[in-house]
Amino acid sequence: MQTVSAADRVQAGQAAAMPRASAAGKPRPMSGIGVTTRMRVVFLLLFALPPGVALYLLENDMVASPGRMLGLWLAGALVLTLPLSRLAARFVVLGDVAAINAFCAALRRGEYQRRLPLPPQGDDEHELLRLKRDLNWLAHGVETRETWLSALLDETKRRERHFADLSRTDGLTGLFNRRHFDATLPELAEEAASCGHSLWLAFLDCDAFKGVNDRFGHPAGDAVLAGMGKTLLDSTREGLDMPFRLGGDEFAVLLTRNPLTPIQLSAERIRRRFAACQEYGVSASIGLARFDPRQDARPYAVSLAARCDAALYAAKAGGGDAVSVAPGDDAPAPQAPGKGR
Repeated sequence: MQTVSAADRVQAGQAAAMPRASAAGKPRPMSGIGVTTRMRVVFLLLFALPPGVALYLLENDMVASPGRMLGLWLAGALVLTLPLSRLAARFVVLGDVAAINAFCAALRRGEYQRRLPLPPQGDDEHELLRLKRDLNWLAHGVETRETWLSALLDETKRRERHFADLSRTDGLTGLFNRRHFDATLPELAEEAASCGHSLWLAFLDCDAFKGVNDRFGHPAGDAVLAGMGKTLLDSTREGLDMPFRLGGDEFAVLLTRNPLTPIQLSAERIRRRFAACQEYGVSASIGLARFDPRQDARPYAVSLAARCDAALYAAKAGGGDAVSVAPGDDAPAPQAPGKGR
């Protein structure tokens, strides 16, 4: 499947790259020194160095009273025990633990691109260094999976939109299909009833269309239908009007927020353009009906469609190639409920 293969390429490309050592905190100069080595340094500074200094002073007669010096040394050791122990703990292990905690907090926030600063890998690494390295690889795996899932989700949404468009679009004409018409007309009728918006419905039928199929074949009939589709797309307002192919040579247009005269002019323009766009002499009969709460009872869509269908049959009964308006809809539009004059 194309979606999976594209996502797999993303995953493979990222998996081939080494984890990036981006800043998850400032690099520490001692991060490559093992914990045991750090403990030795601490013990040397705290337990070996002070007695050594004291012995050096005694040997060189630089101290008048050894007992007094020993007392001062013990008092200083007691006072400095707490701050020195904190510094020693941070130097030995707490600095690495704080860096790891900050790194994990960044991962919780979704910053999967973060990495812990690390020295080149060696053979005698201490456990905290190994833990950092493992966390970097874990973050790399999560980032790769996140990228793969995002690509997969985007492709799934794109396919969902594509199939949704296919489910409501007629393949031959590019217009909306009957299924979408049946779903849209009730919604727009309810909106017109509640808000007072102008809503017109036009039914169109190709006159003498069957003769084209019989004389010239179905490819010619398809060309006529495609010509009607192009005519409707070119003659309607995008975002305000919606053209449909209902099936066979039957079409419909929903026109919103338009008074009577422009609607009639639009219908006449469609009729003339369709007659001029094909060479088989096919014409169009058009029936128009305006939603009117005084005439259309619930369900509004059924009542409006029935009156528009009657107008279409009136146009065809007069010989076709004409525009007919449903009785009563050639009067001025009714005032929206609740609106003043």
